[in-house]
Amino acid sequence: MTTGGLLKRSTGLALVALAAALFAPAPDAEAQQSLPKVMSLNLCTDQLAMALADPEQLMSVSFLARDRTISPMWREAQNFPVNHGIAEEVFLEQPDLVVTGTFSQHNTTFLLRRVGLPVEEFDFAMTLETIPGEIRRMGALLHQQEKAEKLASDFAASLDAIEKQQCEPKPTILAFEQNGISPGRDTLADSVFRAAGFRNLAAEAGLVGAAPFPLELVVAQEPDVIVVQASEDEAPTLGAYVLRHPAMKHLNSRIDAFLPPGSWACNGPLIIDAVKALAELRQKVAPCAETTE
Repeated sequence: MTTGGLLKRSTGLALVALAAALFAPAPDAEAQQSLPKVMSLNLCTDQLAMALADPEQLMSVSFLARDRTISPMWREAQNFPVNHGIAEEVFLEQPDLVVTGTFSQHNTTFLLRRVGLPVEEFDFAMTLETIPGEIRRMGALLHQQEKAEKLASDFAASLDAIEKQQCEPKPTILAFEQNGISPGRDTLADSVFRAAGFRNLAAEAGLVGAAPFPLELVVAQEPDVIVVQASEDEAPTLGAYVLRHPAMKHLNSRIDAFLPPGSWACNGPLIIDAVKALAELRQKVAPCAETTE
């Protein structure tokens, strides 16, 4: 090829490269276009999605996400539209992906899959150790792996640091909720108690899952700490009066809500706030002696 031909070819390639550079979308814009548009239909997937998704890709969260009594991210939820988990409203929005819980509306999940909309279901984790995996899974679905990896690693590191502060003897604790229901073994609450350095009396009494814990046994065992539900300005219920029984007033137990509202309602990253709050309380109830090296 002649020198002139080489020059023309080089000039042509340079012009093509320049045009590609000028008209190619910016990296951020291109990445934004590739992010799936997502709807969350469940309180627990709401928390994972809000923690990881770009605001533009999260089309809506469940209406429960704005309930300040059960959602620790109720303020963040004000920035998103809400849905009521109805298949018709999801179909009209046509998201790229729907995330929900295995205990959510089964009819909605069935109908959405029937019309070809992709749905990913998340189990309700029963131990804290499974939460980093849930964070990473949501991150992969949202194409937010880097953000999810940092959040999962931070969660695991915080949990490990708290568990290393434990010492013997461990104080006793009981969550005593409406109608005298207590979470025993194989519950997320039990996992939180153990991580914070407590012995869960309901689990030691043989309760599996959430079940009634007799008031007589509460009085007899007199746990060091009793976690009750935060009082709200709502219509009173008969179940709430179990917590106000006169016998409760004569216990030497520390009785209060103690936890940020909704902090242990779900297997999201903010449950670490519940662990931290109880770990601080544990140090007040039965301080661990400081070790010197």
